[in-house]
Amino acid sequence: MTRMLKLIIATYVILYDIPIAGRNHFSLGDDAPHNLKSPLKKPNWIYNLQKKPPALDLDLIVLALNCSNAARLPVAWKTANNSSAAHFLLATVFDALVQLVQHFTGIVVASLSTVVYIFIKLFRKCLSHVSVYSMLQKVFRHSGKNMHLRCCQILYWPVSLQETSVSSSVNVEYAHKAAIKKHALWSNIIMDLLMGFILGITLLLNLETICSWTFSLLHYMTDAVLRSGCVWLMGVPAGFKLNTELAELLGMISLNAIQIYSTLWFIVGGFLRHIIQGLAFSGILLGFTVPVSFFIDIIQLVTLHVTMLQWLISLIYSTQIQTVTSLWRLFRGRKWNPLRQRLDSYDYTVEQHVVGSLLFTPVLLLLPTASIFYIFFSILSITIICLCIVLEIAICIIHCTPYAALILWVTRRQRFPAGLLFLPVSLSSVSTDEDGALPVEHCSTSGSGENKTEEHIHVHSVPLVSELNCNYNTLAQVIGPHYEKVFNGIALPFCKQLAHGILRGARIPTTLHLPSSPYPWLHIGIREYWMLCRGATKQGRN
Repeated sequence: MTRMLKLIIATYVILYDIPIAGRNHFSLGDDAPHNLKSPLKKPNWIYNLQKKPPALDLDLIVLALNCSNAARLPVAWKTANNSSAAHFLLATVFDALVQLVQHFTGIVVASLSTVVYIFIKLFRKCLSHVSVYSMLQKVFRHSGKNMHLRCCQILYWPVSLQETSVSSSVNVEYAHKAAIKKHALWSNIIMDLLMGFILGITLLLNLETICSWTFSLLHYMTDAVLRSGCVWLMGVPAGFKLNTELAELLGMISLNAIQIYSTLWFIVGGFLRHIIQGLAFSGILLGFTVPVSFFIDIIQLVTLHVTMLQWLISLIYSTQIQTVTSLWRLFRGRKWNPLRQRLDSYDYTVEQHVVGSLLFTPVLLLLPTASIFYIFFSILSITIICLCIVLEIAICIIHCTPYAALILWVTRRQRFPAGLLFLPVSLSSVSTDEDGALPVEHCSTSGSGENKTEEHIHVHSVPLVSELNCNYNTLAQVIGPHYEKVFNGIALPFCKQLAHGILRGARIPTTLHLPSSPYPWLHIGIREYWMLCRGATKQGRN
């Protein structure tokens, strides 16, 4: 009797690309399991199995893969250099010349950066001693904030190029992230300067057209919107019968303020060409965000009379609202308790009721007139605020966009992995002797006589090959965290404050209150800054 036994030994082979600095690495991502969707419905035991903690610590495995190539590179470099003596001598001479040129280049760059550092520090110190500096800082707060950020970016370039840890030479993943962080500042400055150069050249080439358009826009806003709107409100706007005396009073105050401010800006209009040229040259020299921030401050200065009129009428409107509310509580026998923040019952006297009745009627009848003027100027103010906020958001987006990471995502998506992915490699089933397996035969005989049983055992090694790949981050996943870091928790409070200010006649916010510059002013000596720049040139060269 013969019995055949076949044993199958599974051999797992995983193919993967070696992590190399500047090319690719492996990383675990939280969103990786969501990218792997199966067309079939999974049974419940699979979901229960996925909830259990993994038996292997994949973080250590990924760390080992990213660091596996670090020990091989020095050996390969020495082997390549020792392969040929002539080649080694030629490379030594060439390296000496390159190092000499780089040495003088580093000295020149460090000296020029130190001169810029001295100029910025002296300019800031001189401004701090000017008596009107605090007032100018409040008037031009957007441009001052942006100039502060740009000066700090220029001063901090040697700090951004310094090595932060020795892990960047061992762990490829850390090296990739450190390189992106290192070049984020430079890429931001370069892209801002490029867009500013385009804006400045456009303004200089179309100077006459921009001046004519600006005068036309100011004339239209003054005559067709403000003056015509005030005259319309002094009559019967949309069929509403308003209080004539109060409407004429508010209308005459508004028209006089518009006329005075228009006369002042007619005098300043003679310098409009020089203002546009200044914006153009500031964009060419300092970047796109500087003239845009100046433009925001100029818009707020040009429309200051609208803001002041809106504030004055909102004061009248809010006073009337509070008066009507208080008198309505008086008729209901209620009183606001400021200590407990609630309405309590209160017994008013007859005299108080009589005075309240005499005040309630005229205040209530005058409320629609003030409301119409308040709505008109509030619409104008909100339009101006929305325009300034759009420009402010554009400036913030330009500053926080990771241009280096964006360019690398387009050219090398391998540098942004988001989870591991195993793809099986199909192998054609062939015989054991042909597929390179290790066949093992074992024969044994048991029993005696006719009852002998012969066993043949064949051992086959079946290779299971899979390829280790990565899921890659999308564009939103690359740049999204940078925007969330800046705009997170800003839009909703601003909308609430704006709606509360409009409905109650309170102060309306004019800015988003975005985070300020993350770079403080440098307070180090000139020699220390020169040494810092010199060391940064060496780090950037390496």
